[in-house]
Amino acid sequence: MAKKRSSDAYGKLVRILIVLFVLALICGAGYMLLDQSIKAQEAENIAQAQQENAALEESYRQAKAEEAAQAAQQVEEIQWPTPKAEGWDVVDLSNYPLTNTRTYSATRQELITSGMLLVNRWHAVPDDLAACEFLGVHATDKSIATANSSVVMLSPAIDALGQMLAGAKADGLEHYNVLEGYRTRESQQKMFDKEAARYSDSLTGDNLTAKVVSAGVSAPGTSEYESGLAFNMSRYLKGDDIMNKKFHELPQSDWMVEHSWEYGIILRFPVQGYPNSTVTDKSYKTGQSTKLDIYRYVGKANAAVMHIMNFCMEEYIEYLIAHPHIAVYQDGALKYEIIRTEDYAGGDATVNVTRTAQNVSVSVDNMNGGGLGGLIIAMSY
Repeated sequence: MAKKRSSDAYGKLVRILIVLFVLALICGAGYMLLDQSIKAQEAENIAQAQQENAALEESYRQAKAEEAAQAAQQVEEIQWPTPKAEGWDVVDLSNYPLTNTRTYSATRQELITSGMLLVNRWHAVPDDLAACEFLGVHATDKSIATANSSVVMLSPAIDALGQMLAGAKADGLEHYNVLEGYRTRESQQKMFDKEAARYSDSLTGDNLTAKVVSAGVSAPGTSEYESGLAFNMSRYLKGDDIMNKKFHELPQSDWMVEHSWEYGIILRFPVQGYPNSTVTDKSYKTGQSTKLDIYRYVGKANAAVMHIMNFCMEEYIEYLIAHPHIAVYQDGALKYEIIRTEDYAGGDATVNVTRTAQNVSVSVDNMNGGGLGGLIIAMSY
């Protein structure tokens, strides 16, 4: 009897184990099925998320493309004012942005030698200008006669001067002579001190300086000759005993008054009726009333505006401050585009220019002194 109960217990235990094993198998199969379902759901969720992200990215790309297209269309719809069909015309574009741009990098040396560095009694030359390379004028261009071999200038001025004299020769005028070009600070100081000695017995300080300046000798650092871009013109004929001091009475002078701007050169200090009757007085702007045959390189684009609008250098820069984006047309065709930007703080500079510009010139205007101020960007087409 005891043996039977033991057998029954053993059988019951076996059955329980079998049941537990079956349950374990069912649970394992269920877990596997559940795991597969979860993984399938995760894969489905990931695929759905990827599709939604792709759709969002495509929608974003389309929106940006539409925005760019609208911006391009707006740019195309911006029409500049219509220039005159004939002659020269300056058009104010101050309310119009510069379009289709690229960057242009200019070194500090380029910025202070490209032409628009303003030098007068209120704006001194920067100290680092003296470190630039000054070339012998006649040695650089044999077609330019000079008073002596010591006449030197910066290369942009020499190049423009050579082109101008070639133009004068083509019109039948020759025998130009450059009396003086670049003047060092030390040379200017000696000239100033020599003139000051004439009045030092009766004047001192600012009164003495004012007297010397009114006599035609600029204070050191403020002479246009120190820019390296200015030169004093005269005439010299081989065989003459002396240089002709009355250059303004000659046709060579009249030709320069009329044509020098075409080569990027201006008469620096216009005085009423001097060098000839076509010249109007600008001494109230330049601070220089002495009658001088000093010409100055500023670049073709800038010289064109000064000629068209009868500006001296000071007036032109003031005009650009008020109208920082202008275009210059010749017979209805775009010739130059000029931009002035503010707050140049020194060193090299990178600016925006149009991609279609054939030539670019960037110059600091020195309005803040020390070679600082605004940058004048001239683009030629």
